[in-house]
Amino acid sequence: MESSLGRIETVPLGDRTVAAIRAAIINGELPGGTPLSDRELSESLGVSRTPVREALHRLKEAGLVEPRGRTGWAVTHFTEKDVREIFQLRVVLEPVGLDELERTADPARIRALSRFFEDYAHPIEPEQYRDYFDEDQRFHKAIVACSGNSRLQHFYDVIEGHINRGRYFLSTAAAGRVEETLDEHLAVARAIGEGDFARARSELLLHLRTGEELMIKQLRQRS
Repeated sequence: MESSLGRIETVPLGDRTVAAIRAAIINGELPGGTPLSDRELSESLGVSRTPVREALHRLKEAGLVEPRGRTGWAVTHFTEKDVREIFQLRVVLEPVGLDELERTADPARIRALSRFFEDYAHPIEPEQYRDYFDEDQRFHKAIVACSGNSRLQHFYDVIEGHINRGRYFLSTAAAGRVEETLDEHLAVARAIGEGDFARARSELLLHLRTGEELMIKQLRQRS
């Protein structure tokens, strides 16, 4: 997988520096507990230490890094407690979008959701993971967006980094999990396309609960 810590060529540097470090944490290139040096990061990214320091403070607010000592930083660990809290929120937030979509029966949104993952089939090769995870992220965000609730969508955006961290962790740690998630996503998309929202909710919740259980299992095996 291509490194997220390549040189940054364009502005704005602040946002791109945050994005680069954030991506490296989410995809596991910088695992939990990794010490972070603003000097080393600035050299890797080809930027001054100022945007790196600003990025670390922003990532602290997102819960992805934490101070270590007086001047150091480290990547936060991805724990069982994190997994439980993230999925507790997801099973509350995401079905709201399906409820509102059922009420409005918006044909354009139903059609768009039903066509997600059409370009993917078994097996999904490692070089496709990044694109597949982006599709995964867009699919769940599109469901949430159906709620029409800007506050709910903002709150989902706040936890998005942790959701994506979980996607990378599980899909790269558990053999065959990427293909399993494809089948689960397609089941949700088909149910939406057929207008069977009770089945869509059931498939969505099954997908989320399966992900939670497998993440916890993998974390326990690693520890």
